[in-house]
Amino acid sequence: MARELSLDDALKLALSENKNLQIAKADLQYSDALIKEAWSYALPHIDVQANYGRNIMDNYFYVTVTDSLGNKSTNKFDVTFKNQFGLNAQLTQTIYSFGKIGNGLDIAYDFESYSNRQYEEQRNTIISQVKKAYYRALLAARVVEVASESEKSALENYENVKIRYDGGLVSEFDLLQAEVRWQNAIPNTLEANKNYQLATNNLKLMLNLPIEEPIEVKWDMDSYPAKPEKIPADQVYENQPGYLALLLEQQMRRKNVKIEFANHLPTIFGSVNYNYTANSDQFHFDNRNDNVVVGVGINFPIFSGGYTSAQVQKARIDVEKIDKQVELDQDNIRINLQNVYLRMDEAESRIEAAQKGVNSARRAFEIAESRYNNGLATQLELKDSRIFLDQARITHLTAIYAYLDAYFDWELLTGRVSLPTENN
Repeated sequence: MARELSLDDALKLALSENKNLQIAKADLQYSDALIKEAWSYALPHIDVQANYGRNIMDNYFYVTVTDSLGNKSTNKFDVTFKNQFGLNAQLTQTIYSFGKIGNGLDIAYDFESYSNRQYEEQRNTIISQVKKAYYRALLAARVVEVASESEKSALENYENVKIRYDGGLVSEFDLLQAEVRWQNAIPNTLEANKNYQLATNNLKLMLNLPIEEPIEVKWDMDSYPAKPEKIPADQVYENQPGYLALLLEQQMRRKNVKIEFANHLPTIFGSVNYNYTANSDQFHFDNRNDNVVVGVGINFPIFSGGYTSAQVQKARIDVEKIDKQVELDQDNIRINLQNVYLRMDEAESRIEAAQKGVNSARRAFEIAESRYNNGLATQLELKDSRIFLDQARITHLTAIYAYLDAYFDWELLTGRVSLPTENN
């Protein structure tokens, strides 16, 4: 039994099961890890090292003395203990690094905002794609219905003509024409079924459903949202997650230049070092010594073979590239905004023309139905007029789909994508 899906069902499945969206969620967790990493450079580093040594051979301390007669003698003292114990703990804290830590933290928090914007853009893209795929499947389903009815009508017509041909009432030419019409209808039905399967498979992929699971989309294409009012491009910039993410990337690139340049400058750090030693012939902590040393140091980068200068140059080039990318994105938004309004206008005109075609086809069907009821038309003529009506409806629905396709692109472009339940 086929699984019945409404548009709401499809969107909820996409938001919970879509793999691309799950990857985008993982990027949000990555930003949390990046913030922790940035803070690690600002916080003190503590290292503890413990060691044990076993002396295999003895060490001696030699003392040479001279007596009153001027004779020299050397005495040897064993200063070796079999067991040596040691412990060293060191705390290191960066005191000043010319903005490397501060800018690093800023970049980490900017990246968190950047990831949120990227996730929002990915979510909007997936919602838009699912809507398009859902309505594409709906349209394909209706095409299958009409193609099947057309093939069935052509077969019935051929069988009727065959009977009349066998009775000597029509010519062989009429029979061949009827057969050609029927045979031509078969590939159309096969293609329509193929397109429907492709449309539903594409939808299943987005919803992470098994390909072999049959689904059935609920009909929901008789109405469509009204054409939105035109929005200035400047307002689109303020709401478009992808563009806002690009601005955050631009901001991070500029701060990265400061970080790379700071590698030319010295770093001031403080340290606290604790050292403990013990020596014994037994496994005891005897003959102990310990000490605490507090110090301040400064690290001067003198020469790195040009590496630091190269990193600064690369960072500045990245800024130049992202600046151009922002300008390009602004141009694309302006152009795409105009294009999407043109597409909606054109689709709206097509809908209006197609609706007139539906009205004419419906009127023709009503006339054929009346003639059939009065015995003035055959059942075949009635079915043909019905097929013409269905084909006119497909033309109308195709125009609606073209409008919806443009409307969903408008939603994505302006950052106003929402679930249907959010609009109620």
